[in-house]
Order: sequence, then structure tokens, then C-alpha cells
Amino acid sequence: MKKLPSRAHDGSTLFWSTHTRIYIEPMQSSIECYLDAYKAHMKSGNTYAVASSSMYNNCCLWSGKELNAVVDSMKDTMKESKYHKNFVVLTLMMPMFRVALRLIGQSDAPAPQQDNLTNAFGETFSEGDNAGKYATLLHTMYFAKLPEALMFRELNEAEDAAEEYFSVDRFGFLSPVMFFGKFYSGLVSFWVARETDDNDRKESKKWIKRGVECKDKIEKLSVSASTWNFENKLYLLQAEEQFCSRNFETAETLYDAAILSSKVHKFVNEEALANELAGHFYLETGRRNKSVHYFSRAFDKYNEWGAVAKASALTEYLDESER
Repeated sequence: MKKLPSRAHDGSTLFWSTHTRIYIEPMQSSIECYLDAYKAHMKSGNTYAVASSSMYNNCCLWSGKELNAVVDSMKDTMKESKYHKNFVVLTLMMPMFRVALRLIGQSDAPAPQQDNLTNAFGETFSEGDNAGKYATLLHTMYFAKLPEALMFRELNEAEDAAEEYFSVDRFGFLSPVMFFGKFYSGLVSFWVARETDDNDRKESKKWIKRGVECKDKIEKLSVSASTWNFENKLYLLQAEEQFCSRNFETAETLYDAAILSSKVHKFVNEEALANELAGHFYLETGRRNKSVHYFSRAFDKYNEWGAVAKASALTEYLDESER
């Protein structure tokens, strides 16, 4: 940045360099650089500052920052985006905001909407119309549905979301949303494959192939970019793959590895998810007594994250496991 003749570009330089940093340095600390980008943008009077705070909020959500604080920060960013009539950032924020609200149990999550906002070009804000103009916005909108459907065990919604996601997944790894998308679409793919009718082997193989492709991309990142950020995700995808292949002993080891790696690398949300998926694994393989241990830990970790509504949804599995 010191070589640039003007400080007007500092914000953009910090913003795009953080996109790279987030792959190779611990995510929980590196995403704070988006706030530095925000401040630099504001100093130069660049309203693109809201894009930096938007990316910060989305990364906070999926890296396990405390959810109530994330929601408050999202509200501030959306308020600022409306003030500047930045329709792109609003469209990026709304799907993630709805997921965060559902996780913490707030029922006032706004539906996709058209607000009475008009920009300098006379365009009125419409979330759906705006997303349709930009492939990256569609990518983000479809991605947000994946973890929501997975965590709330909505199989049909998860399958539909994955189909939508794969239909626009033509990008390399640039935004962090891209690798989160690979992670969650891989998990959904393995889940859908297991739930596919036994007589439809072609459909099951299609979903397993998708899951394996996502797993392979996360594995490359774990090896070449950052063990801290990607090792736990890789273990969980591998566990789900082995579950599909009925290699149960190997799957058990990988679920435990995913849980431990998530704990060591401070992804409390993914520690909760790994415990939950392990619970479903044991429950579906006829070991209800063992599943209660994992569901109980998932319950605690979701609450620690702030996802109290998601934690509450686990009580049915805890009760069932104790029968």
C-alpha cells in the first residue's frame, strides 16, 4: 500500500488482500482485517466500506463468532447499506441475516422483499431481481439455504438448495463464501445420497460424486493453504463419505477427529455440527445410547455459539435416544 500514490485505494487493497489472508491464516483473527478495510474506505469517503463490513459479518457468522453479536453487527451494516442505497450489499446480507435470526430463535426474520428504496439510476430495490443480475449474488443466496436446511434437518429444502447451488457454482475460490459453499454442499450431498431410494442407484451415485468433488477441493485447501481453517472440515466430509460407504469404523474415527480439530481450531459452530452429525450417524446405525453423548455435546456447543433455536431442535433426538 505504501507504494500507491494515493490513500484512496487503501480500503480496496486491504479488502482484497484479506480475501487471500483468510485462506492461509486463522480465520477468526484474519477476518478482523475487513474492519481495517472498512476504516480505510471511510477515511477516503468510499461508500464501498459497507462491502467490507458485509464480508466481515458473513465470515463472523460461519467462523463461529457469537451469534447475537453477529446479528447486531449485521443490522448496523444493513442500516448503512440502506442509507447509501447499496443494493448489492443488501442483497448479499439478507439471506445470511435470515439464517442468523432463525438460529437464535427470532421470529421476525424478514422475507425476501422489495423495499421502497430507489437508487441514483431510478432502480427500486428488489432482493430477488437484484440477485438475478449478478451470478455472485445468486451464489450467495443459494449458499445460505444449504447450512440452514442441513442444521434444521430439512431434507427436501437441502436437496433443492444444493441443486440451485450447483447450478451457479462456476467460480474458483475467491470469496470465503465459496469454500464455505463447498463444505456445506458436500455435507448436504452425502446426506441426500444416503436418503435416496435404494432402487435409484444412479441418483445416489450422482450425489456421492458431488460430495466427493467438494471434499477433494477442501482437501486441497487443507494441504496447500491452511490446516487451521480446513482440517476439521475435511475430516467431517470424510466421515460423511465413509458413512455413505458403510465403513462405519473408519467413520467413527473421522467424526471424532472432526470434533477435536474443530475444538482445537476454535470453530465452535462446526464443533457443534460435527457432534450433531456424529449423533445422527450413531442413531441411524442403531446405537441410540451412544448417540445421546454426541447430541448432548452438540446441544451445549450450539448454545455456546448462540444458536439457541437450533439447540432446542435437538431435544427431540435427545429424548428419542434415551428411550
